[in-house]
Amino acid sequence: MKCVTSNSSDVTEQEQIASLQEENQRLKNQLGQVQARKQKKKRVGFWLLKKSSVPLLGTRLKKSINSALSEYKQTKKVSVDTVSDVTSNIIWRVTRVGLFGVLITLIPSLILIYQTKLVINQNTLVDNQNALIEAERRSSLVFIMDNLLSDISEELKYKGSSERNLSPVLEARISSLSRAMKPYKYMEDGKLIDEKISPERGQLLYGLMRSGLAEQSYRDILNASDFSYTYFRDVLVGRNANLKYATLHHSDLYGVNMAAANLERSDLQKANMEKINLSDSKLIRANLTQANLKDSELLSADLTYANLYEADLTGANLTEALLWGTRLEGAILEDAVFANARVHRQDWIAYVVDSLDLKGAEKALEGYRVKKEGKKQFVLVAKK
Repeated sequence: MKCVTSNSSDVTEQEQIASLQEENQRLKNQLGQVQARKQKKKRVGFWLLKKSSVPLLGTRLKKSINSALSEYKQTKKVSVDTVSDVTSNIIWRVTRVGLFGVLITLIPSLILIYQTKLVINQNTLVDNQNALIEAERRSSLVFIMDNLLSDISEELKYKGSSERNLSPVLEARISSLSRAMKPYKYMEDGKLIDEKISPERGQLLYGLMRSGLAEQSYRDILNASDFSYTYFRDVLVGRNANLKYATLHHSDLYGVNMAAANLERSDLQKANMEKINLSDSKLIRANLTQANLKDSELLSADLTYANLYEADLTGANLTEALLWGTRLEGAILEDAVFANARVHRQDWIAYVVDSLDLKGAEKALEGYRVKKEGKKQFVLVAKK
């Protein structure tokens, strides 16, 4: 019985030893696999480092670093030339990488600028389209104006020259139409004009001026109407046009010929009146602030107490014009003509040249002197 027990115990120990050996071998295999994976990762990392070193460092920098390391291994020191080579390559590489970085940074900015340009162009097209729609709507008022002018003609048909006043209803219709004809931008020569203007108001104004109305009707209509921003270029109106109290600020009156017109107390501030003919016209107390009067004809024009603040009178002909109390602060008088112009003070030239210090005044007035002509009447005459 003792012998059997001993054999059984030996078998059990042998099985345990075999099991432990198998477990040990299995652990060795697992450890080998882990080490193999680590070696593989190292090889992959080394390969990636090797492949990326050239793009990151550049061939020249990589070679200089390898040379420095090899020299250090052999001599335990690095020469000055080797250090200089490595340093110069580092600076060159950093500069190059920085340049590429700047270029890469600029790409989104350039794309944004291009997109902004497209948006601006699109907005411009939308504005042009809206302006064209507005122009079409405004031009439809021309048909209403035609009917209105026909009514004026019909009403005046049987009236004499001294009775050419319109009915209050018709005057109100004219005033309302002038206010409905608001300024707008329209296409000219293939592009949108810069400033808003109303050609329809110009047509209505011309129709009224040619109707030969009595003074009372003109006054009633112009007092209630709005003819600002009126397009009225190169129009031959003729003499004795009645525009007293007219609201014509910001209007384009370039080259208009209306001598002996009555523009008393009219509002012409910032109006373009270049090359206009207003000879013998009444401009008493007219507001001509910042008006463009370049090369205008103002012979014998009555500018008593007119406001010419910052008006441009370059090349204007003011021969025999009445400048009594005329406000000229900030006006431009380059090449303006003042022969026999009448003023309200004996020191007028000194006042304009020295006190007001107007641009071009000294040259424009250097050939004139002030001559007294009656009580408080002075005239600018040429020096002998």
